[in-house]
Amino acid sequence: MKKIILSLCVWFIATSSSLAQSLPHFQIMTEDWFPYQFYEGTELRGISVDLMDEMLKRVGSSQTRSDIQLFPWARAYHLVRKKEHTVLFSMTRTTEREKQFRWVGPIFQNTTYLITLKKKNIKISSSKDLEHYRFGTIRDDASEIFLSRLGVNQNRFYRNSTTKSNLRLLHSGRIDFIVSGQDAFESDIKLTGLNPDDFEAVFIADVSKIWIAFYRDTEDWIIQKFQKSLDDIKDEGVYDQIFMKYGEEAKNPEALMIN
Repeated sequence: MKKIILSLCVWFIATSSSLAQSLPHFQIMTEDWFPYQFYEGTELRGISVDLMDEMLKRVGSSQTRSDIQLFPWARAYHLVRKKEHTVLFSMTRTTEREKQFRWVGPIFQNTTYLITLKKKNIKISSSKDLEHYRFGTIRDDASEIFLSRLGVNQNRFYRNSTTKSNLRLLHSGRIDFIVSGQDAFESDIKLTGLNPDDFEAVFIADVSKIWIAFYRDTEDWIIQKFQKSLDDIKDEGVYDQIFMKYGEEAKNPEALMIN
């Protein structure tokens, strides 16, 4: 009987301790990347924003989309590497980044291209053809990882804070390539006022899954809680509904200018 009572006490203490665990107040960050996260007027919207908002509800957090901050990528990336209770989405999960963060996802897949000016008539058949070109990149962005994998020396990187800035450099002839996905290219080209027909994608740099990154010392139970919420969102069809809301069901990510 004493053993039974002792076991019940241990179970009660463990259960009470688990129930007493409360989620910390996170600094939740993202970057401008249509249609995944973007401002429409004063409201932050997008596929990833809606997913995060739904996940916060399901894990029992008091935080909402109004707590999500839109930062330049390099600043947000620095914070989530160094600061406790930080979250950053949407991030490409790579082997180079694997141990720097805790991961929840994946939330979608992204194909990244090398995009150049058509009038340059550049033909790329393999990574060996990239040796002498200049590349516009975003500091600490996955595009720099992809280029390094392709053998491009970092002294060929022309770093900026936004893809829009790199597009203008590309259009002026100061660089030869930008590294971008289809959605980001389509959104940024509209904002720059440049003609999309002046550009073409000539090489696939990478195909990657995109995740939510948490500060590396985030506790296991928090990661598990968020992962379960995302898994449930997918299983219940809410994930598909969110994508359909932004018209993504009709988009083929492989269709960007590659013949």
